[in-house]
Amino acid sequence: MGRMRIFDVLVIVAAPIFLLGMVPPTFCPSRELTRRAKCASNLKEIIMGIKQYAMEHDGYYPTIAEPGQSIVVSHHHKDLGILYPGYVASLDAFTCPSSGDRMPKRPTHDFDNQPFRAAEAAQCSYAYSYNGSVMSVAWTDAAPSTTRILADRYAGRDLDSTANHWMEGRNVARADGHVKWVAGKMKLYTDPDNPDSKINTQSWWSER
Repeated sequence: MGRMRIFDVLVIVAAPIFLLGMVPPTFCPSRELTRRAKCASNLKEIIMGIKQYAMEHDGYYPTIAEPGQSIVVSHHHKDLGILYPGYVASLDAFTCPSSGDRMPKRPTHDFDNQPFRAAEAAQCSYAYSYNGSVMSVAWTDAAPSTTRILADRYAGRDLDSTANHWMEGRNVARADGHVKWVAGKMKLYTDPDNPDSKINTQSWWSER
């Protein structure tokens, strides 16, 4: 009888601990706010890298597409890898701390300017959009304060429990470099205030 009581006590003590381990990060407010701040910092670093790259490449966004080839939207997260290490110094900047993504360790070489490798692209936490889909699209933004260039993963569809910040919302970076938290689980469009015929029907975001 005594053993059964001890077992019952252990179950009672262990159950809340187990349940706490299942709670999404958004239910730990202080930790999640810290992670969101780091995530926003990552997006600022990446968008500054994109702008610097564009200044040095006649206004063009970074892309793995060859000259004359169409830009493939589903490759955009790979395109971000071009920024490392010349424009974004750390691979970890491409992962949101609220996600389960973790960059593998890459050997350090003085002249290692390769885009993301497959294992690295698979760990990129952020969606990327050119606000267009062809090679002729350059760094020209009609409304840079509203045009959305980067966001937490799954920007192009409704959020679910696998999104970076669960279903609470996303950090979104505009073309002018500022980052804003957008609450809610609904999908985003690149430029909701200045829609065009393509963006009216689908959102031009990379999705892993």
